[in-house]
Amino acid sequence: MHSPPETRSGSRVTRGCDSVLMPDDYFGERMRNRQRLLWTVATRRQLERWEPIVARAVLEGFVRRQLSGSEIWSAQIEHHFALVAAGNLIDALELPPPMRIPIDPTLRAELIDGRNLHEHWREHLPVFNVSPRPEEPTLSGKSFAVRNPETNPFWWLRWNPKAGARLMPQASAPQLHELLDAIEAEVLGEDAALREYVPPRAPSPWLYENGEWWPKAADALTAPQRP
Repeated sequence: MHSPPETRSGSRVTRGCDSVLMPDDYFGERMRNRQRLLWTVATRRQLERWEPIVARAVLEGFVRRQLSGSEIWSAQIEHHFALVAAGNLIDALELPPPMRIPIDPTLRAELIDGRNLHEHWREHLPVFNVSPRPEEPTLSGKSFAVRNPETNPFWWLRWNPKAGARLMPQASAPQLHELLDAIEAEVLGEDAALREYVPPRAPSPWLYENGEWWPKAADALTAPQRP
């Protein structure tokens, strides 16, 4: 006679439409800190690859020029993976017990929906990239549309001087950098041995003056290259 399978205790984590049972004994303090710092580093790295392209697009717009097609493709690629990393970071922050750092609820929702929309582009591009929309969006698209009824989530060169570069209509790069700095500080405060895994930061492509974000001179904008 076979004995019943062992049942492991765990905590159920809900994110979007998914609900996952996480074993209580796997994500201990060290593993939680590792995952939180890993996705902090990954998100910052993607921002450092994407933001210089946005800054160059702004500079080109000042002289009524556009980026090349290959640069626009690069912006889309780096933007996509920035959202993937940020979405995974939200997952890591919500491992039980959740991190104490407060996250603006709109920023959290925009990052979660942004990751889902871009990962499931096959379903959502035909809805959002056509005007008027041929059908009502579903799932993450529906919650995004409630917050942003007139806005398309599929644009990777979004910027204005007050918000700076924006990953999503209501999720700016400066907001995300501030969150990343806070997470990094808290994780390293709990586990200083992880500091060796934090790479040097790339120079910012932006100047912040009088409450506004403007691109630096063109000769200062060189996007980090992929290995």
